[in-house]
Amino acid sequence: MAAKQEETNAKTGHEHDFRYYACVNLWDNGEVTGVIDVWRCTACHVKGIELRAQGLSNLATETGFPVLDGPDSNWVVFICGAQEQLRYEVLCVHVGDIIEHECVEKTSPSKVSLSYKLEDTKDKFHKIQSIEPYLNETMDLSL
Repeated sequence: MAAKQEETNAKTGHEHDFRYYACVNLWDNGEVTGVIDVWRCTACHVKGIELRAQGLSNLATETGFPVLDGPDSNWVVFICGAQEQLRYEVLCVHVGDIIEHECVEKTSPSKVSLSYKLEDTKDKFHKIQSIEPYLNETMDLSL
């Protein structure tokens, strides 16, 4: 079933008509920890996502997708392995964006490189991975 975006997109001048596009299964140590559902507009091909994860109760108070990607952005999974329990979140980022993150490792803010990876290759506790190569596949979150 299609999900209609209520507001008309100012750039394209149409009402988004989202259809289910793909999923990304998130794995850590051989166990599924979450699923990213990807929805895409049939007219302009922008994508919106929904994250389903164990223990996450993220029922939206509004319909539609509050954040959509664009031609100069990408959906990525930001992974923090600084604690015993792996933590992650799905973000829509642009090249050069700074990802602010606080954890037990006092690392500097993470900058997104041209390949949608972390610019600081010496950071052993964090990484980002684009979801694009993993559509309808499994992404291993381990560092």
